[in-house]
Amino acid sequence: MSTSYLSKITPIVFALLLVGVLVTSCDSFSDFGDMNEDPTTVNQVAPEMQLTTIQLATAGTRYEVWRANLLYSENIVQHLVNVWFGGGNNYTESVGWLTSFWNTAFSGTGISSRAQVKNVEDLVYQLKKKKEAGETVDNQLAIARIMRVFIYHRITDLYGDMPYSEAGKGFIDREFTPVYDRQKDIYDDFFSELDAAVKQLDGSKSSFGSNDLLYNGDVTKWQKFANSLRLRLALRLVKVDISKAQNQAEAAISAPGGVMTSNEDIAMVKHQDGPNNGPAGMNSNPVSEVLSHSSDHEYVAQTLIDWLDNRNDPRIDIYAQDNKPPLGFPSGYTSTSVQSHSSYTGDMADYSRVNPMLADRDDPTFFQTYAEVEFMLAEVAVRGWSVSGTAETHYNDGVRAAMNYLSLYDADGGADIASAEINNYLANNPFNTGGTEAQQLEQINTQYWAAVFLNGYEAWSNFRRSGYPDLEPAMVDSNNPPAGNQTNGQIPRRMIYPQGTESVLNAKNYKEVISRQGPNDMVTRVWWDKQ
Repeated sequence: MSTSYLSKITPIVFALLLVGVLVTSCDSFSDFGDMNEDPTTVNQVAPEMQLTTIQLATAGTRYEVWRANLLYSENIVQHLVNVWFGGGNNYTESVGWLTSFWNTAFSGTGISSRAQVKNVEDLVYQLKKKKEAGETVDNQLAIARIMRVFIYHRITDLYGDMPYSEAGKGFIDREFTPVYDRQKDIYDDFFSELDAAVKQLDGSKSSFGSNDLLYNGDVTKWQKFANSLRLRLALRLVKVDISKAQNQAEAAISAPGGVMTSNEDIAMVKHQDGPNNGPAGMNSNPVSEVLSHSSDHEYVAQTLIDWLDNRNDPRIDIYAQDNKPPLGFPSGYTSTSVQSHSSYTGDMADYSRVNPMLADRDDPTFFQTYAEVEFMLAEVAVRGWSVSGTAETHYNDGVRAAMNYLSLYDADGGADIASAEINNYLANNPFNTGGTEAQQLEQINTQYWAAVFLNGYEAWSNFRRSGYPDLEPAMVDSNNPPAGNQTNGQIPRRMIYPQGTESVLNAKNYKEVISRQGPNDMVTRVWWDKQ
C-alpha cells in the first residue's frame, strides 16, 4: 500500500475516535437517536469528520456484514453457502442475525459511530443550520442528502416500512417513538431528495475534499452516483408502479451529470489494512474481516459455480480458489448432510471457498458499480424506455465493466481479466437479440446477479424485484426443504424487525406497521416486491 494512501487514512482514524467520543447514546436498542447532546453546542462534530465516519459506518462492520450480508443475503441468493450455522442457507429465523443490520444502522449496537442514521441525520441538520446562517455549504449538504438516501434505501429494502420521517430525531426533536413510514412514501421522498441534491451540487464550489472517501470531494462524480442510485430505485418499482418506474428511470438518465460512464465512477470505500481498525472496527473491509475469520464454513454456492463454469466465465478463477477444479457447494446442505449429495467426493476440501484475493483487509467496499448501471440501462432499453444506445451495447458494456472492475481487488494484477478473454466470452455468450422481453430481462439480470458477488444486499434486492436469476429454493434430497426452515421452503423475501425491543419501546407504531404490512416474518413481502 502506498505512503500517500496511508497519509489519507490517518485523519480517518482520528475522525472515528472523535465521533466515537462525541456522538454518544444512552441506549443499546433501536430508539433511533437520543444522543443526550444539544446539537447546537460546541460538542458538535465537524461535518468533514462526520462524513468520513458515516461512509465507513455505511461500508459496515464485521458484526452486521457477517450476519445480514453474508449469512443471510449472500446465502439466500446462492452466491455463498454457510455450512455450519444455517440462516439464509436453510431459511431458519435467527432473530439476532436478521435484526443486526437494523440495530447497527439505527443505534450502532452500542457504538454510536456505527449508527448510520443518527450520524447522517445529525450531519444534515448541522449543514442546514450552517446554510441558514449564510455559510456556503451547498455541496456538503447535497452530498449528505445523497448519503442519507443510500443509507435508508438499504434499510427499507431489507425490512420494508420503517421509521424515516421521524427517524434519528431524538437528539433534534426529542422524538423517541418514531412512526413507521410506508415504503411507497419513503421512495417518493428518495426521488425528490436525489433530484434536489443533484441540482444543488455546484462544481465551482468546494466540497468535503479528502474527507470524502468515495470521491475525494468530486462533485461531478457525486452527481453521477446520485443519478445512478435514482435509476436503481426506479427499477425497484417495476412490479408495483411501472409508470413511475419509467418516469424516474428516464429522469435519472437525463438529469444533470447523467449516470456512471466508466469504472472510474464506481461508488466505493477504500479500506485500510490492519486488524479491527478504529473504535468500531470500521477501517478494514468488513467482508474480508469475516472471511479471514471464518473461511472454513463459507463456500461458493453450486448455483453460482455451475453458472460460471457452463459459460467458461473467466471470473470463476477470481471468485473461487484456483488451486483445484471449481466445485460449488449445494445450497440447503450442511457439512454433514452434504455427504449424501451427488457432488460429495469424500473430502470437504474439494469444495470451493472464496478466493483469498477477495478477502484482503484493504479491499474496497462497493456501494454501486458502473457494471450495475450498464445492466440497468440495458433493461431500460429492453423495456422500450428512453435511453441512448441499444440493449445489446449496454449489456456488452456491463459485462466488460463487471469483469474489469475486479482488478480493484488486487493492485498486483491477480484479478485482471484480459480484453481478449472478455471478447471471447461475449462471442460465446452473446446478448439474445432475438429473444423475448422476458428472456432478455433474465439474461441481463442474471449477469447483474453474477456481477455483485459479495454484495448480498443488492443481489437479494435485485432478485426480488426482477425475479432473476430463476433460483430454485434450497432443497435437500431433491424435494425436501432444509431441516429447520421457517418459510415452508420459500425463498425469504425480507428480514424481520427487532420485535423484542420495538414491540416494547415503540409499541404503538410497531403494532400499526405489523397490521398494515403483514406478519413480522421472512415471507412477508415489502411494498415493491409485489407478487
